[in-house]
Amino acid sequence: MPAEPRLLGTAVRYAVLAGVVLLAAVPVYVYLEPGWRAPFARLAAALVLGMALLELRRLLAGRIERPDASPLEAARVPAVVERGAPQRLLELTASVRAGLRSRRHFERVLWPRLVTLAGRPLVPPPPRRGRGPSLARLRDLIASIEDPR
Repeated sequence: MPAEPRLLGTAVRYAVLAGVVLLAAVPVYVYLEPGWRAPFARLAAALVLGMALLELRRLLAGRIERPDASPLEAARVPAVVERGAPQRLLELTASVRAGLRSRRHFERVLWPRLVTLAGRPLVPPPPRRGRGPSLARLRDLIASIEDPR
């Protein structure tokens, strides 16, 4: 039964939205030239209908969700985080991935952390156009930090 109040609430929201759009569109409709009135009315109706259909699609997709989904459909659902992985480790992993994709993130976030961790000056990896260093270069850099020389 909790789906009915949600559906009713959605219907009321979009009825109010249709009323607001109607109140805003009528003055514009009156001042438009006769050739532009029909496309404008269609555009206003399409706006309300499009938003309502997107909401309805989301509600229906939530109700139809099947446990026996195909692998392609299962890939759309975010992976469940294991309880044993600390949050800090997950954040560092995300930071390293972002550093590989974005040179700016690498230079502003990841590189200062690596220099601080090393405790000595490091040679930055060669730049790649708009991206951070490759995974192999990053692996070599971390190996040089771990080397006690």
